[in-house]
Amino acid sequence: MFFNNPKSIAMKKLLLSLMFVSYLNATAQNPIQEFNFNGTLNNTQNTITFMGTNNFVPDRMGNPTGAQRLNNKALEAVIDDLPQNNAARSISVWVKLNDISKANYILGYGTAYNAQYYGLLQQGTPSSNSDLSLAGWGASNDVIVSVPLTKGKWYNYTITFDGSVSKIYRDGVLVKSLDGMTRATKGNIFRLGEINTTVGINADIDDLKIFNVALTNEQVAAFYEESKPVIAIAADAAPAIKTATTKTLAVKSKTPVKTAPSTTIIATSDVNVSGKNVEVYSQGQKIIGDNSMSISDLPEGTYLLKITNAPSKKITSK
Repeated sequence: MFFNNPKSIAMKKLLLSLMFVSYLNATAQNPIQEFNFNGTLNNTQNTITFMGTNNFVPDRMGNPTGAQRLNNKALEAVIDDLPQNNAARSISVWVKLNDISKANYILGYGTAYNAQYYGLLQQGTPSSNSDLSLAGWGASNDVIVSVPLTKGKWYNYTITFDGSVSKIYRDGVLVKSLDGMTRATKGNIFRLGEINTTVGINADIDDLKIFNVALTNEQVAAFYEESKPVIAIAADAAPAIKTATTKTLAVKSKTPVKTAPSTTIIATSDVNVSGKNVEVYSQGQKIIGDNSMSISDLPEGTYLLKITNAPSKKITSK
């Protein structure tokens, strides 16, 4: 039979794969505006720029000028194609809060009037939980959810609106959804670090994306997965050291010397021999740099390992 032919089955699988890829391409969403802050305040098309004083800092991947730090200052950009009134939209941004004791006005646009604003803010907290708010100006237009919060940790925030349902995501996970809300957003000035014209933030900002559609749960999760830090340290035990056999006069036998598995990233003596410097980063911040830290001292997480050649040392005698 034709359909039992191996070549025919392989061709059918290939066609199905091509159809699936075509479907993914057709349903993929591209932002109408994107700012990656890689050494510039311009968007990726170089057609729009944020106005204000830049302050580039390391991003979540450790790139030295890959993010923008806002400390009691704001940035503003005129973006004419921002979704207006009750139109669908999504906004995604990476944020590291450097102070959680005070409110951080992350982003927003619109006017200070009932339902005409659309923004995101993280309320200040003295504890490990804080209210995250999708602000619409007016208590009845806000979507609020309490979330765990850690100072100095990178988070991915995404807010969406499809014309009726407002959603808040963090790190690709839906944390709050509210149906039956109408918005009347008006304005083309997009602000980072302020709500309307009130400045209040101490945070690092990176990879801002604005869409004119409401992203689905799957799309939000996919965007998070493809943009989160992925470089990690392998925590495998070090291989046992091979040593020469020893001989005694009393018994002619060979006794291998056993060594216990090691959990040390790298010993000081190894660094001296190989001429290497070892540094470990987490969330863009160096946490280990003395070449003798043990993996057992590190909490569970994802880390960036940097190895460089150490400068040669001159030995002088008196």
